[in-house]
Amino acid sequence: MAAGYPTLVWANRELILSLTRSIVDATDGFVQPTLLLYLPVLLLVVGGVMLWVGRLRLRDLSLRRGDLRTGVVVTVGVWLLMQVVGIVALLWAGEPIRLNDTWLTGGALAAIGALVAQLFGNALYEEVVFRAFLLNQFRHKLRRRLTTAPRWSVLLALVASQAVFALIHVPSRLVGDGLTLGQLGPTLVLLFVWGTLLAVVYYRTGNLFVTIGIHAFMNAPTMLVGPPDAGVLTAIALGALIAVLWPRIERFTDASRLHDADDSHRQSSN
Repeated sequence: MAAGYPTLVWANRELILSLTRSIVDATDGFVQPTLLLYLPVLLLVVGGVMLWVGRLRLRDLSLRRGDLRTGVVVTVGVWLLMQVVGIVALLWAGEPIRLNDTWLTGGALAAIGALVAQLFGNALYEEVVFRAFLLNQFRHKLRRRLTTAPRWSVLLALVASQAVFALIHVPSRLVGDGLTLGQLGPTLVLLFVWGTLLAVVYYRTGNLFVTIGIHAFMNAPTMLVGPPDAGVLTAIALGALIAVLWPRIERFTDASRLHDADDSHRQSSN
């Protein structure tokens, strides 16, 4: 189902855009097609399949209320640092510090709407499915089957789940971006690398809201000043930094340390 939905969406992209255009126009772009596309699949896959049929709890998907404060603080902190880098990038290039063109051409509501569509749509869905659910499910199954050290089940689960994450983007890259088969390979490798980075951030922090925020900025940097690419690169760099320095970074949020649903991703790798 997770694979079929993107294929269905991109095969009917023009139809979907035409159906959602009235809502997008009525909200001046604040409600975007991405949000409208992912809300149904969140209800169906996460709400229907995982929670209702699978009888999982929200905390089993790392959606814990106690993690929200830390996630918000880190996400806001990352965004502020992205703006600082944007200012530095403009100064370095000898350009005046001014509002990003995105806010002027599309309007403030559309600029904010792009981020909202990620936080409550695309990034939320992909983090729940491919990090909180698929990564942990692979890890649980591999742990029961492998007699090697637990670190190997984590590593294999990470590779397998993020390979699926990369492959799930094939329809959008072929149909939406118009890539050729020759161009597809490097793109999938890059998606695997980004998915792996987000998985490591999730594994290290145990906080899905942190990874949702970083993922959202990688797709919609929402830069007030400076080039969007500078924001994306900053979000990626800060994600890697968070993965390395997390226990120390978390102390600044005044939030207690919370673990995965079964705490197994914190166990010793003896």
